[in-house]
Amino acid sequence: MHKNSGIAKHIIENAKRIAIFGHMNPDGDCIGAMLGLGKLLEKQKKDISYFVPNKPSKIFNFVKNIKRLKSRFDYKNYDLLIFVDFTWINRMGILSQVKPEYFQNKPLIIFDHHADNWINHGVIIKDIKSISACEILFEHTYKWRPKQYDKDIATYFYLGITSDSGNFLFGENHIRTFTNVVKLLKLGAEKDFVVDNLIRKKSLNSIKFLQLLLNRMQHKDKLLYVYYDEEELKEYDVDQEEAAYALHIIQNIDGPEIVLLIRKAWEYIRWSLRAKKIEDKKTGKLKIDCNKIAQELWGGWHKLAAGFGMPAQGMFENQIQEIVKQINKMIKKTDY
Repeated sequence: MHKNSGIAKHIIENAKRIAIFGHMNPDGDCIGAMLGLGKLLEKQKKDISYFVPNKPSKIFNFVKNIKRLKSRFDYKNYDLLIFVDFTWINRMGILSQVKPEYFQNKPLIIFDHHADNWINHGVIIKDIKSISACEILFEHTYKWRPKQYDKDIATYFYLGITSDSGNFLFGENHIRTFTNVVKLLKLGAEKDFVVDNLIRKKSLNSIKFLQLLLNRMQHKDKLLYVYYDEEELKEYDVDQEEAAYALHIIQNIDGPEIVLLIRKAWEYIRWSLRAKKIEDKKTGKLKIDCNKIAQELWGGWHKLAAGFGMPAQGMFENQIQEIVKQINKMIKKTDY
């Protein structure tokens, strides 16, 4: 980790034109990491461009400079490429598919906290124990350039941390995170501005969509699940980030140990898992590991939050019941 940090600092210091990339459906952590790092590098007189595969959710319209994130890559001759909040290049979607050869030999640095590692070059700064990519970036870059931090950079990184921690509700070890957050607040991070816009404010349409999903909730053994079709987003004029609000609500319902949000997008189905932090009294290990479950279903990410995807086959309802059955079987195993 320390070796890669030094190498990354050296490469970044010597680069002049840098392209920063985020993943598909960029969340608060991805957006905060891109803009926070970018602002820091721009203060070093570097030419920074920002690219994401698709437009961020409208819930992030309040974020300063959000419109600088472009959905069309220009393939210019950049000195350095930086990936934040992802490692697997396929998570860039169309950005990596038009000219995949462009990314193969370019100098590359990655800041990520996910378990995947499907890339064969680049300097990777990864910490799967960290709650967010913004936390990792703050810990490294504040050591590199503390005097260039300002309230905007601190606010961007605070956005990512509060977003990926569910405003500090998720069951992680928060000692490290709270230590970093205190530092960011002292640097001027606008906590109330972020919380008011990201956590408290909800559109009427998103609440109506939440009502639809709550009416669909089903409980099977230890699993609570709900589903929707992508076409329904258009009917309610909400996007995926707004729809995911339902997952934050149902994961706090007392009783079920794991919740599942199922989204059908035309010929593909995506599944998002969230588990309560329940530890075995003898071993101290988590009784349910979302990452292990998702890996068996061709996915992954974190122990308490993971996802996977698969082609839609046959009746949507039948496929849901089959996957729910598989997950419940996995939960009953001693490994989970």
